[in-house]
Amino acid sequence: MIQKNKKQFRSSHGNIVYTDSQGGGEPLIFMHGLPTSQALWYPVLPHLSPQYRAITFDLNDYGESEKIGRPISHKERAAVLDELRAHLGLATFNLIAHDLGSSVAIDYMGKYAQHVKKLVIMSPPIYPDFKEPAIVKLVRISGLGEVLVRVIRPFLFNIGIKQGLVHKKNFTPELLEAFAGPFADKAGQAALLRILRWGRPHSVFKDYPQIIQSIAVPTLIIQGRQDPYIPMSQASRMQQMVAGSRLVIIEEGSHFLPIDTPKRVAEIMNEFIG
Repeated sequence: MIQKNKKQFRSSHGNIVYTDSQGGGEPLIFMHGLPTSQALWYPVLPHLSPQYRAITFDLNDYGESEKIGRPISHKERAAVLDELRAHLGLATFNLIAHDLGSSVAIDYMGKYAQHVKKLVIMSPPIYPDFKEPAIVKLVRISGLGEVLVRVIRPFLFNIGIKQGLVHKKNFTPELLEAFAGPFADKAGQAALLRILRWGRPHSVFKDYPQIIQSIAVPTLIIQGRQDPYIPMSQASRMQQMVAGSRLVIIEEGSHFLPIDTPKRVAEIMNEFIG
């Protein structure tokens, strides 16, 4: 399942590791969220139509991409995504994003929407009134966060991810290592702390309602009925605000849908992207 032939390019915020299935089909760029990596999408890829050119990448500080040693904003992550688009020579592409990757996608739509043909938003925390999980609030406390990030790694990546799955057996040791392994050393622990301290929704997401209302490309929102982390209201409000958008609820799915129900996720995207 884990992809080989990974590539990298130098972005304005450090090296980015990505995979590219090549081919001349419709390009899809997949963006993961917290606390995963591009491996989040690997269970989905075999079920996608072979006509697509599938591109996955690790966000800065995640996975095999560079640990840059300083905080990076969602707007800066959106700029890096556009640098990846340009590096790949794509005038337009279809953007698929999960969790906090969905938040970055909203920033991308605020500045680079002309490059997006269709948008897929999955399990999205995107409104200023979003309530972060308790563990995120705790790691924001200076001193306590530094201790917790060493202690909670097994919880965050094993128990925490499984809590966001209905089909827990789908979370293989291979995926666990792909997510947690890059955070094991000192630089990785510092990166994990930066990631968990990504910002406060009321400030980071303050411009999102206006951006969301301006989205004019075909948009699909996917939400798991049993998601313990993202309230259904985040997805339903987006569907109401984006003209012509569609909301699909996966009844048997939780938060980490690309792992939980990969075949169903691929079927929905195959139908939407066409």
